[in-house]
Amino acid sequence: MIKKDLADMRKHMKLGSIMLQLNDLYSIYLKKDNLEIIHKEVKNMNMLDEESQELYIKNFKKILGGALDTKLFQLDFSNTDFDDNSQKFLHIALESEDKDERLMALDAIVNKLANNYKYENDIVITFVYGEYWKGAKKRNIEADEAEDDNVYSFKFIIGSINKVEYPKKAIQFDYINREFRTNSSLDAIINLNSPMDGFMFPCFNNNYSDVNHVMYYSSKNNEVNLSFIEDVLNATIKITAAEEKNCFNAIIKEVVGDAIEPETMQTIYENIAIKAEDIEEGEEALLSIRDVKSVLASSGIEEEKIEKLEEAYEETLGNTNFDFKVDNILPDLKSKSVKIESEKASISIAPGALSKIKQIRNKQGKKCLLIELDEDIEINGFKIKGSEF
Repeated sequence: MIKKDLADMRKHMKLGSIMLQLNDLYSIYLKKDNLEIIHKEVKNMNMLDEESQELYIKNFKKILGGALDTKLFQLDFSNTDFDDNSQKFLHIALESEDKDERLMALDAIVNKLANNYKYENDIVITFVYGEYWKGAKKRNIEADEAEDDNVYSFKFIIGSINKVEYPKKAIQFDYINREFRTNSSLDAIINLNSPMDGFMFPCFNNNYSDVNHVMYYSSKNNEVNLSFIEDVLNATIKITAAEEKNCFNAIIKEVVGDAIEPETMQTIYENIAIKAEDIEEGEEALLSIRDVKSVLASSGIEEEKIEKLEEAYEETLGNTNFDFKVDNILPDLKSKSVKIESEKASISIAPGALSKIKQIRNKQGKKCLLIELDEDIEINGFKIKGSEF
């Protein structure tokens, strides 16, 4: 899925939405101690009061929130030939017209979670059925986008794993009976504000449901619950955004060497951005090894160094067929997204300003960072006095 589709789904996930509707909820309380299911409940979202609906909607929006390959990951299913694979169960849960069969399929997912329990608390697993309509633009160029012109319909299931918390003993005021009393330790609280894991099935690619992929949500950036991915969803994860960026940098370092001129790095970034501009709207910008060769050549890297590229791919990635996602390797060109760090300083600079910095040595032989400035700089409101170098 591309981030625009995810952002549109989140935008329409709200009370009274016409373009995205949430329907049946299926919640299961799972005890940590004995892995026993102590309660199941099926409700329709529309039968809940508005406050409850808002809490659930906020929770489900989190499952679709965050940066791709950092908190959200599109996963491939594995072991699809096995009878008990999760892709099969999720497909039954989504498409079966028999309500009992749908719930049994979701129970199979819960049983996998129980058999691979990795959480420190009791948990509540909540599944929600939804449908999203993606409006198409009218052919009249001067017309506004017609959100009610429902061309594409997308049915989905979101699963959200939330921890159960128990409040500390306290004195509380009972407004109904007008009395002070001690709260009950049995009043469990379902923390819907911070889902621990989650997923959406199926994915949504090129205006079609993609049942061969599942979208996984992690509560922490660049950290995934491998047991949940592999043993519960029966899926595989390729690489996180941080890992992909590190791999790309390692390949460039292998090709050009340990040291590089800042302006060369700036040119590489700019040429990657130019490559990305050729991608049609709605498609993900990817760089093949051929694209990387072209970028390096147009950035002034010598041919004999570029010849090392395939070997660098093999050493770093194990093959030469990997396509880098531009969003994962290219710093934000519109912000100070490049960090320059040393033991005594940390500076953020825009990629387009890399040509304005140099590492030099002064007359005493000490290393210095030289930055070309267009104006005076201030420290805590004081202008720094200038001096000849």
